[in-house]
Parts: sequence; C-alpha cells; structure tokens
Amino acid sequence: MLDKKNKRKLLIIPIILIGIFSFAQSIHLPMIKEVEDDFFTKSQSILPVYKYESNLIEPYSKFGLKSDPSQSFYSIVNLPEMKNCRDTGYTYIYFSGSDNDIRQGYILALIGNYKRSRRTVYFFIDRNNDLDFSNDGLPDSLVTSQNDFKINLKNLNDKNANYSFKLTRFKYGENVRYKNLLTQHYNAHSGQKKFTKINYCFREQRYNSSISHYNNGKDSFTLGIKDVNVNGIYNDGCVDKLYVGAYNSQINSDKLFIIKPEIKDNTFEWGRKSYRIMNIHSNGDYLEIIEDDRITQTQKLKIGRKTPKFSYINIFNIEHNLKEYRKQKVYLFFWDKQSLSREDTIYLSLLNKDFNDKLKLITLNHGDKPKQVRIKFYYDQIKWPVGYSNSEIAEKYFLENVSIGYYLDKKHRLINDQISPKEMYELMINELDS
Repeated sequence: MLDKKNKRKLLIIPIILIGIFSFAQSIHLPMIKEVEDDFFTKSQSILPVYKYESNLIEPYSKFGLKSDPSQSFYSIVNLPEMKNCRDTGYTYIYFSGSDNDIRQGYILALIGNYKRSRRTVYFFIDRNNDLDFSNDGLPDSLVTSQNDFKINLKNLNDKNANYSFKLTRFKYGENVRYKNLLTQHYNAHSGQKKFTKINYCFREQRYNSSISHYNNGKDSFTLGIKDVNVNGIYNDGCVDKLYVGAYNSQINSDKLFIIKPEIKDNTFEWGRKSYRIMNIHSNGDYLEIIEDDRITQTQKLKIGRKTPKFSYINIFNIEHNLKEYRKQKVYLFFWDKQSLSREDTIYLSLLNKDFNDKLKLITLNHGDKPKQVRIKFYYDQIKWPVGYSNSEIAEKYFLENVSIGYYLDKKHRLINDQISPKEMYELMINELDS
C-alpha cells in the first residue's frame, strides 16, 4: 500500500510530463491518403478468380491446401441480383475491417461476367461479411473500355475508416509464358475449386498508406503511415508502421518501423533534431508532433570522434577512399542537383582554388543518376572534384538531407557536421589570418 506522500509523488509525475509537452509547440501535419508507396508500385499480387458452381464456398484458409474436414464450407445466404450476368466467378479480398468471429481477414466477392467480353464486369462484394449479398448495396463495375478500377471498403466498426485498392486486368498477348505458368500453378493448388484463367484474374494493389510532406523553410522531411493489417485504421500499436524520410520522398518499405502501443512513446530523428509523435489520427487524416530535445539522439556522429572510413568513385570512374588523405584536413560535402545553390558552387570553387594544399575537398552527389551528374559537371564546367555517394556511405554518415557538409581534422575526427561551403571558406580564411 502507498502512503499519502508517495501517492502525491505519483500524481505529480504525469502532471510534470504534461507540462513539459505543453511548452513545446505542436506541429499539425495533414496527411495525403491513398498514396502509392514503393510496395504498391512493385506489387505483383494476383486476385485469383474461381468458377462459381454452388452456394457452398470453400473458406479462404483452404486455398491451396488440402481440405480440412473439421472446417465447414461457407453457405451463401442470399445471392445478389445478377440479371445481366452470363457467367459468375468468385474470389476473396483481404480486408480485416470486416472481421467477425467466423470469418476473419478475407471477404467474399462474386464476379459477374468475369469472362473477357464486351459486357460490363460486376463485383458483388460481401461488405459486411455476413454471406448475404442482398444487403451490400450496388456492385462495383468495370466497363469494356476500362483496364483498371478502384474499390473502396468501409470498416464495420468505424464508418470513417476507409480502405481502397486498385484492380487491373491482364492484357492479352503479353507475358504469355509467365501467365501459362501461373495458370498451371493455380490449377495445381486450388483443391476442389475450379480456377478460371489468368487472363480473367486481376492484379491487386493496395492504397493502405498515407503521407505528409513537412517544410517550414528551415526543416523538411516526409512522414508516412502504413495500415499494415488493412482495416482502414492507421494507429494500431504493434501492427501499423511509420516512415520517416527525405522531403517529398516515397514511402520505402525497408525503412518502416512499428508503431509503439503508447503513441507518445514514438520518436524519430531528422535534420539533427528529435521529434515526438503526440497523436496519430485513427483514420490517417493527420499527425501531431513536437520537437523534443530531451530525446537522446542515436543517428548522429559524435563531435571529436573519428569518422567512418569509406570508398567512392569519382566522375572519371576512379576509386578513392578517405584513408588516402592521411594527415590532411577534409571537407566532405553531400549535394544533389536540386539542393546545390549558386552560393555553394561559388565557395566550393574558391575552396578548391585557394586551399587545395591545406584542405582536401570531397564532394559526393547523392540521389542523382550518374549521367545527370556527368552532364552537370561538363556543362557547368565544375572545377572542384566530384564523386558519387551510395547507400553505404549515407548510412555511415546518417545522411538525411542534402546539401550538408562535414569538417574533419587531420586525424579525420569530426569538427563540424553542419558547415556550409561558405562557412568552411570563411573558417579557412580565419585560420590563415591567425
């Protein structure tokens, strides 16, 4: 049992924390929904179409597996009105926003006119997952002139939570050998179901990400959220994921990290600053963050410590590495075509011209294609040395945004990790004068 004194202490702690957070200005970030992340672009997920033969439907868990006697088939309660449909197929659509005690993860969809013809294709989706197609509203449709279309589903427990996905038809005459292999695969692993043809199936791409591009003139980055369990809700702890990347970047699946159950426990670093996420709107409409300098930074090189070694290729395809420049001061500058200012160009030229014997200049392009860099090098008649950065170097130096400069002493210890070409030039002038 706690005495009164200790109880007061426990009450004071959250009050203090609330006070700390309240002093930091909250940043409201509206989210762009239904964006295409990298997985959307690369997705080759196929929505297989099976021939509808009776009201008894094999559960999704049995797709590709041997029949489980303990698991009964689904029995359709009511069929939709399908007057204009000459043939009928069925498939399953993944959407956990319609889960119930019996059927979880996948909902049933009947497809009218699934065979490729001049007739409109109708998608009758069991939106409330009750196997009754008479209470789901009008079907989604795909006319002959369309190659793809988008379907929207609503979470049964939150009508404001939406999930959309795109379905695209396979084109006749393309990738024939690959499609024949797919047809053989589905025929071999469909159990009692009768697979139609791969040309009657669809490519499925999910719009389950939202994103915000933040730029206040000084700091800029991109924050994204991925609805991993596809239920239209974006703040499911230990399930959904967050993304932090360069300004105007696309969500990269390799850089996603799990949302912690307590939203305020989610933090990130960018541009040498630390941020805390205060709120994630459940429907993915917005994020709220604060700058929090009490968070210990981990993605930062230590001032006064030796910097990581690296190798790079210069504009003439000659390999160099940092250790070549022993007992030499180094100015390492990362840039790309978009971020490189005229001021940067002027002072990089001056550094190379005036201090070539006192300071080793390494400039690495990060983000542009080698051809674009070479064109700029020759067209702009660049006089300072140019090389190419890569993901390994970027990771070692915790590179987030460009342009950014690092000043290393003769032992390649980090002196400054945010020094511009102009500041570097002025520093060299001052050192020369002293």
